[in-house]
Amino acid sequence: MSPKCIWKANMQKKMKLNKIDLKKVAGSFATGVTVITTRDKEGGVVGMTASSFVSVSLDPPLVSFYVDNNAKLMKQLTEGATIGISILASDQENVSNHFAGYPDPNLPIELEENNGFPLIKNALGWYITKAIQIIPTGDHHMALCSVEKLGRNEEKQPLLYFSGKYL
Repeated sequence: MSPKCIWKANMQKKMKLNKIDLKKVAGSFATGVTVITTRDKEGGVVGMTASSFVSVSLDPPLVSFYVDNNAKLMKQLTEGATIGISILASDQENVSNHFAGYPDPNLPIELEENNGFPLIKNALGWYITKAIQIIPTGDHHMALCSVEKLGRNEEKQPLLYFSGKYL
């Protein structure tokens, strides 16, 4: 069935959408993988894996990402918070899994400090940002961030995620 036919069918009969179908279709869009990091009140690192990262604007430089309302990072996500975004390289699947809640106890996660802020060591690219707006968006919140500093490792290739698997 062509997209036009699906649209017509949906217009004629209101189709109830379910989370499984939503995830399946959303997962058909290949994305890069990032790890979002910040510090908690005690100075410890809190992080999560996110494929919902997007560059929003070049002038002013803005980026955004989405955080599940139940994620540990949500407690730290406030306007004005400093947030690190590490774009993972193709050899950092284990880092992605760690921050997605599947840590390997035998594999240490290496962080590097950049102006006192933790980022993933040997990432493809990175941003240090300030959260300027936190917007409720259903079962997630969108963090809109201004870019304060950034960098890229030209020798690395990206870690990609597609249809529930790394590419």
